[in-house]
Amino acid sequence: MYQAVVSAMNHPDPYNPYMGLFNARSFASLGAQGVDIDVVSPRPRAPPVGPYSEYGRIPAEHDYGPYDVSYPRFAYLLPQKLFKYTLSSRSIQKMLPAYLEANVATPDICHAGHIHYDGYGLLPYCRENDIPLTVMGRGKILNNYHDLATVSQRKIRATLEYADGILCVSDSLAQIAQDIVDEPKATVLPNGADPSRYPTENESQIRSEMGLDPETTVVLFCGGYTERKGIHEIREAVDDIDHDDVHMVFAGHYGDLRADLIDSLQASPVDSYQVLWEVPPLALRRWFAVADIFMLPSHAEGRPNTVYESMASETAVVASEVSGIPEQVADGESGRLIPPRDPGALAAALDRLIEDETTRNRFAENGLARLRSKGWTWEAHGERLADIHESILDGDWDPSRRTTPATHTDPLVKPT
Repeated sequence: MYQAVVSAMNHPDPYNPYMGLFNARSFASLGAQGVDIDVVSPRPRAPPVGPYSEYGRIPAEHDYGPYDVSYPRFAYLLPQKLFKYTLSSRSIQKMLPAYLEANVATPDICHAGHIHYDGYGLLPYCRENDIPLTVMGRGKILNNYHDLATVSQRKIRATLEYADGILCVSDSLAQIAQDIVDEPKATVLPNGADPSRYPTENESQIRSEMGLDPETTVVLFCGGYTERKGIHEIREAVDDIDHDDVHMVFAGHYGDLRADLIDSLQASPVDSYQVLWEVPPLALRRWFAVADIFMLPSHAEGRPNTVYESMASETAVVASEVSGIPEQVADGESGRLIPPRDPGALAAALDRLIEDETTRNRFAENGLARLRSKGWTWEAHGERLADIHESILDGDWDPSRRTTPATHTDPLVKPT
């Protein structure tokens, strides 16, 4: 096998255990293929007081489980809107190469969990040492690329032009990335979910423990309490959800619209609901296991992991027809796709599925079958990523070539 340096600023740490779990699962799946990985997760230098002072408690290194993580520090200037893609990115690009030169053996390849900061931060190190680079293309940067400032576009373009592979989580993002660069190098590398991690066989017992009646229809939202995730549309849609036996559950760990959502629910006909904060992964999987409907009225996405989780847990999906979601959800077969920014369509789709258990069950079964047939799991992700890296190192990388591994397990779950 080969040796890789992988970087993701968005990664769990001892004080932010739910941040960037998709990156952690991606890196673990790569390591499970026998790749020797050094993981770095840059963190801002902490001010002595204030809401960001907790960064000072993050250790320099931490045993994450499947691998060790280093947390080197860089200057992250506030407010983010003014400095995020300018001075802060310059700081990480200066810090990261120096840190790697001093602390890590020169790898065969570097891999970035995001184009920016991670890919841009690794760029001078890879150039200086003539090391190949792959970058993950996720939703926010690529979907918003043409709206960014010119200086930000230049940095992203420079990263993509150097990279040997641009690995995007959806076809729609791969097309955006390929339009930015001349040489064909963008391909699809999906995330995934493992059905065995969702305790659907214990649904009755879990419902009993949660105090939920077996006949109650559970509608779940999981994501940020933000405008981009469709919280305003949900706030309007709940006014039209008037059923006696419905329980709505909201699980998020960021966003400033949580209080507004609670206000809307209190004024709506919905009598039974929970608006949760920082739900641990095990508890979240239990909610997916008991949920009947998952809703995600986002304005923009890549291929959201929560849709994969819904499919893995046999949960019918109602989601916006944006970005990579139509690549995941077969409308009318494994879920309902609705126009974005349309609370009426969201309410109507939820209302129909709440009343129609037969269709819900059909969507749930078809979603699980689709996940399995497509190989949308973390083991498949790791196999594909290792295959891409080896092809790049061997000099026969073809972005159009795809592999579809068969059975999968989750790399973060240790064997019993």
